[in-house]
Amino acid sequence: MKNGTLISVSVAFLILVLGVLWQYGNGTDVKIVDMHASPVEVRESGQLDIVLQNNGLKPVDVWIEVENAFVDKNGESHSTSRLIISNGSEDPWNAEFVSLQKPIHLLPGNNSVSIWLGYELSGKYPVNVKVVENSRVLDEDSYLVEIPLPEIRLKLEYEMKSRNTSDIYRIYGYLINKGAGSALGVSTNLTVTNERTGELAFTSSELHDVGDNDKSPLWAWPDYPYAVVEIAHGKPSGESYMPVQNVAIGGSEDRFKVNVTARWQDQVASTELLIPPKEESR
Repeated sequence: MKNGTLISVSVAFLILVLGVLWQYGNGTDVKIVDMHASPVEVRESGQLDIVLQNNGLKPVDVWIEVENAFVDKNGESHSTSRLIISNGSEDPWNAEFVSLQKPIHLLPGNNSVSIWLGYELSGKYPVNVKVVENSRVLDEDSYLVEIPLPEIRLKLEYEMKSRNTSDIYRIYGYLINKGAGSALGVSTNLTVTNERTGELAFTSSELHDVGDNDKSPLWAWPDYPYAVVEIAHGKPSGESYMPVQNVAIGGSEDRFKVNVTARWQDQVASTELLIPPKEESR
């Protein structure tokens, strides 16, 4: 009886050991040997290229699980587990080229796999990659993706033309990005104040976009200025200046301060000019 019990226990233990060896000791050996991403900018698709080394003698099927490959405008990371770029893929949302529910088939040796990247905010993002087989993590690593930060600047300039008894100042403004990556939804606020009276002549707020190392005009109408200031040395001209709505009219004793402030994420830029400039005042 004791011998029979011992034999049963031994057989059960052997079955358990064989099951563990089959589940975890089947010889699957996959390593992440390299990861590389080309420069990625805000709201532009990119990809992380991964080299997986299958050290076994037979092909194996594994899953790739990824974190921080996509981050939205609120800074929240969206899971992209098993989102893989297939050969010939050009569009990250084309179902014909993107595998969402299929494991990756690795041949013995090195295998190349790519995953999509996309960010709506600049910053540094550690992209965490796991190689999984039957719920077992074979290897994991991370790659730091840096999304360059735009650098916001502003510029104001003017041109003046005299008409009858008035000097007409046409004001132009530019939103400038001196850094890499696009800045979208930059909040700009224009204020014009009569320095003599301290009264606010007008204010205007808008949203603007500016690309990588580029500048964007602040006015909406291509053939018209951002704002107009008329300094009348007699009776005002009576011109409406439409479609320009940012218009201030004053007399020869008035001087207007034109100020523009731009805000984007944690950046604030501002610039101003006086109309008329001191050297032009009468």
